[in-house]
Amino acid sequence: MNSSTSPESNVSGNSKLSRFCNLDPNNAQQLKIATLAYIGFNFLLWTVLAILSQTAPHKDNVEELFWIQHFDWGYPKFGPISTWWVYAWVSLLGRSFWVTYVAGQINVALMLLVVWRISLLIMSPARALMAVVLTSLITYHSINGIQASSNLLQLFPTALFLWSLLLAVRNQNWWRWVLVGVTGAICLLTKYSAGIWFAVMGIWVLTDSRMHSLKAMKGVFIAIAAGVIATIPHILWLIRENAPTIQYMRFQVSGEINHMSQVAKFIASQMGKLSPIIIALLVLNFTFRRGPHDMMAPDVKIDQPKEMRFIAFAAIGPMLLTSLLGTAFISLHANWATSYFIMLGAFALRWVPLVNERRALKQVLRIGLALNITIACGTALYYGLVADLMSKTPRANFPAKQLGSKVDQIWKEHSEGPFKIVIGETWIAGVASVMSKHQPLVVPYGNYAEAAAVNPELVRRCGAMVLVDPSEGKLNPNMRAFLERAAKNGSFNIPWNRFKQKPLYEVNWAIIEPEIKNACPQ
Repeated sequence: MNSSTSPESNVSGNSKLSRFCNLDPNNAQQLKIATLAYIGFNFLLWTVLAILSQTAPHKDNVEELFWIQHFDWGYPKFGPISTWWVYAWVSLLGRSFWVTYVAGQINVALMLLVVWRISLLIMSPARALMAVVLTSLITYHSINGIQASSNLLQLFPTALFLWSLLLAVRNQNWWRWVLVGVTGAICLLTKYSAGIWFAVMGIWVLTDSRMHSLKAMKGVFIAIAAGVIATIPHILWLIRENAPTIQYMRFQVSGEINHMSQVAKFIASQMGKLSPIIIALLVLNFTFRRGPHDMMAPDVKIDQPKEMRFIAFAAIGPMLLTSLLGTAFISLHANWATSYFIMLGAFALRWVPLVNERRALKQVLRIGLALNITIACGTALYYGLVADLMSKTPRANFPAKQLGSKVDQIWKEHSEGPFKIVIGETWIAGVASVMSKHQPLVVPYGNYAEAAAVNPELVRRCGAMVLVDPSEGKLNPNMRAFLERAAKNGSFNIPWNRFKQKPLYEVNWAIIEPEIKNACPQ
């Protein structure tokens, strides 16, 4: 039976959505256009709704926006790639919060594009499109997709690494192994957790029969050499700066913990992030069981078994290895798994019933679009309206614009020179910097080591504003030292709500006067 004549399609056959979902699985060009259209729609859906609904971004976005004020081969917590990525988009579009949403979602879109290209090497174009749709439903790629964190921005580099590795194993060209090394280096320079990927895919390489020769293994050494060469500038930066990123990594993974309990929480958190794709698979199987049995057909193109091992390693390997390490060695953080599920959509196709491809593709598109739109609109509605009506205070509805205006007003009233430097906790200082018309440099927590663009001499010449959120608790010694130098201080309150005058957000401020009059560079 042809699904185009079924009662189901006749009901909505005239709608654009129905025509989009009712694709010909044998028309590769049509499927290519549909895949690109879906990726573009996904990008616009999440980016536009975030811009319209959220007044402030995730804390990591704010952090990247003040790190880009200094261009270097490394930053206090991570390698340079994520910051360079944000820097590129800010250079093009300006230093605003919404630009970080664009940067995050373009990264997701490019990752989905690479997932599609990898899938085309292994399965039919129809199933490759289904893999893209299922991958897009994972919470890390949707709700978290507007975060400009190193975890999120590792998605595209990791996808490139997987793609280049698969092509190198299949074709065995030396230059492909060079690409493996370079993409691996980009992955590592985004976040060191790329080491998990290297271990997992290294095991796959060693177990793949195509690599069981000296000639093939030479390619691995070429990749390692290329990767090391590509990371040399960062290594030199580590030596020069006393390796702050490695110190931060040690801090993140250390601590006295109940390992088994934390692993259980880690896995439970990941199941929550994967819930949309799980729901999609359950609905798909339910609808197919209820459908007519004569829809079952032998026209399904079976995926290449050898390459499905690659998909399996990529889809579940990083999660398994991280959980294993967490049982005895390291502390675990849920967001570390952000890049772990890039190939899970392709892997999940084994749970999509082997029915007529036209019908399967139609159902995947319908369910995927329905879930994606529902989750996106629900998220935007919560942050754009419900949170304020319920007097909730997630950072996404923070009064960023009001804070920037108030800070500028205070500086104008109490200081004569240019507003060049703001000192404070990452969030309040970073938001003030972005929203101020002066775009001051940031010294997070009063720590010069985290603000390469600022030095004590610049503070002496230009002065600074110190901002304190009293709810943060006890101040560190650096912050106390700056406050002791302040000549003027005060406080103000702004409503953390777009519709009500409460709850109020309290801010303490202090101004450090320049020690040298008229010496601050304009």
